Amino acid sequence: MILLLFIAFFVLLILGVPVGISLGVASIVTILWEGMVPLLLIPQKMFVSMNSFTLLAIPFFMLTGVIMDKSGLTQRLVNFADSIIGWTKGGMSYVSVTSGMMMGGISGSAPADTAALSSVMTPSMVKLGYPARFAAALQAASGSIGIIIPPSIPMVVLGGIASISVGKLFLGGIIPGILIGVLFMVAARIICTKNNYGVSKSNSFSFSYFIDSFKKAILPLFAPVIIVGGILTGAFTPTESSVIAVVYTLILGLFVYKSIKLRDLSSIFMEAVISSGNVLLIIAASSLFSWILVSHNFPQILSSLITSVSDSPFFIILVINLIFIIGGMFIEGLALLIMFVPILLPIAMGTGMDPIVFGVMIVINIAIGTLTPPVGVCLFVACSAAGVKLDHAMKSAIPFVLVLCFALVLIVMFPSIVTFIPSLIE
Repeated sequence: MILLLFIAFFVLLILGVPVGISLGVASIVTILWEGMVPLLLIPQKMFVSMNSFTLLAIPFFMLTGVIMDKSGLTQRLVNFADSIIGWTKGGMSYVSVTSGMMMGGISGSAPADTAALSSVMTPSMVKLGYPARFAAALQAASGSIGIIIPPSIPMVVLGGIASISVGKLFLGGIIPGILIGVLFMVAARIICTKNNYGVSKSNSFSFSYFIDSFKKAILPLFAPVIIVGGILTGAFTPTESSVIAVVYTLILGLFVYKSIKLRDLSSIFMEAVISSGNVLLIIAASSLFSWILVSHNFPQILSSLITSVSDSPFFIILVINLIFIIGGMFIEGLALLIMFVPILLPIAMGTGMDPIVFGVMIVINIAIGTLTPPVGVCLFVACSAAGVKLDHAMKSAIPFVLVLCFALVLIVMFPSIVTFIPSLIE
């Protein structure tokens, strides 16, 4: 049954069927073939997987990302980042990464952040002489930070299915997210220096531009402070923070900057509904897929297979990362997470790994998956905006994928990078 499940799933993927539908159809085919489970159980399992207070954060964070893009908040953050570092050699590449980090503290969605960054940054970079393929790869990498720095939709899902504190996962992602952003800048600096990219709009820091852009960006900059600060102080839960993010960004767009009108809300909400519906369909179908795996003892089979080769904690963690890195090339991150986290978390904890470290490690693996074809969603979004071929951008994205892999090594070797901030609130 497990073999039939995977064969049906990959055949549907090869045929170009969307991931959520492929997961659901493969699961239903397997259940029908076995003929031992009442069909009524299918909608029940799918509904129960989504009937969660924690998962309510997903549509609200999605909506926050759309509001930011449509109301011009993204442009304000980009301008502020540009005023700080855009005047240096290769400055626009630093602006992209810095903007991705700031946006990651508000929306929690890598594809949404990539789309917003690409629409603003790619044309500017191309005008300044950066190759379109490098600009696309950089926007994709910068957008991927959005699921590591809190808030993060994958962390919300992971916390819900694995019974791990979402708040601690959020806090655990702060230092790794900042570290990855800095490493992305170092990689961009090396690339720009080697290839002589990076003509800046001006050759010196402009204090007046900095003050002007800071004034325009100060209110959007408060959003991540409110979200993370509220979780740190216990004022509200991560799910409640998603609602606060929506209300805050709506107030800024409608009443403070007046960059969106009431008539725009229908299209904004519709875009968020479509994005959220796609994510929630994947969650529901993945849960059904995962339930079939568990009911046929796949966790025990996989655990025995891994430990039969070696019981070394290093080897086990390496295999877990390889499963997610290779799987992320073919399966959407949330689907992969729901399918394998319930199976692999007990194995990882058996090696002594902290569940918060495990969660952040998995989210970084998902970030790698957003940059690796054939299912590299952030790379697809960025290439579409830049009008470049996927294979060209993929070559430029390789250094950023290597940076994420290096970050994985660091947090496995030095787990305090993840656990330091969560430990402060225990």
